[in-house]
Amino acid sequence: MSDDLTTLLSAAPDLGDFEAEYRALTESCGLAARVDRGFVVVAGDRRAEMLNGLLSNQIDDLVGAGRHALLLTAKGRVLSDLRIFPRAADMLLEVPRRGLANLLDAFKKYLPPIYATFEDASDELGQLAVYGPKAAEALLECWGDTIPEEHLAVADGAIDGQPVLLVRNRRMAADGLELIAPAAGIPKLAERLVTAIAGVGGRPVGATAVDVVRVESGLPAYGFDIDEDNLAQETGLEADAISYDKGCYLGQEVVARVHFRGHVNRRLCGLAFGTDGAVPGDALYEGEKEVGRVTSAVRSPEFGPIGLGYVRREIEPPAELSRAGGGVSVIGLPFRRPGV
Repeated sequence: MSDDLTTLLSAAPDLGDFEAEYRALTESCGLAARVDRGFVVVAGDRRAEMLNGLLSNQIDDLVGAGRHALLLTAKGRVLSDLRIFPRAADMLLEVPRRGLANLLDAFKKYLPPIYATFEDASDELGQLAVYGPKAAEALLECWGDTIPEEHLAVADGAIDGQPVLLVRNRRMAADGLELIAPAAGIPKLAERLVTAIAGVGGRPVGATAVDVVRVESGLPAYGFDIDEDNLAQETGLEADAISYDKGCYLGQEVVARVHFRGHVNRRLCGLAFGTDGAVPGDALYEGEKEVGRVTSAVRSPEFGPIGLGYVRREIEPPAELSRAGGGVSVIGLPFRRPGV
């Protein structure tokens, strides 16, 4: 395996040319290694029913597509977000590495083994992602089958004999395709994808460029923008990850009370920092009053120093705040419109 491929698969911050990597993600496509994600397999005849009773979204009707959901405490605080994908014999859960221990602990406590079993498959599976407006065009060359159209739609297939679960992600950059495959085959799959994306002007990209595009896309990351201090509706994931029509689940009483009879006191917003930039943890002020805090901060070649953070609900974008290093503009999300 080449040194360049080794660097890619380690999800290094950059691969030597951040500007070129960013342009690939925004103008053609970039290949990234998503080592920040873990996987849990849930099996058993009542697996969907059991997950439906734990997670914030409707899980027991999944066919041909996945769904985003939250795992909450009984008090409605976020233990992790995750995506659930249906397979023929089980369900595959994709979980942020920073939320994986919380999910496994909750499953040990709440998932009855007589109805459903779970296994941490994070060492057995890996994920590569092709993000950008030409992602689907690049994959056509090696996928050899219909590429799913809808956000989080999935397809089982193979690339050069390598089994792959293909997931459409239209929230990241302008478009994207994520490939979940056995970990042992990830290096060979990466080599094949490098060739495929080169045909449309794409290139491998590092973690920094991916994080910039994540922030531009308005996507909070667990362990950075979301943790156990957050209520579900603060996170900006309500539309994608919460169902108000399903039955009971862990934390559902608090979520329903906020939705039908109350409100959260803060919410995730986009932040623009001017020329000075910011760092996560910076406090945001309206006059002398602290009204928010920065959770992610990046330097975008297109939008400048920007980030994500929480501000008091009464502050409606667009608005101007201050911080120790200068001014802050509060703006609506996303900075970059998704492909749907």
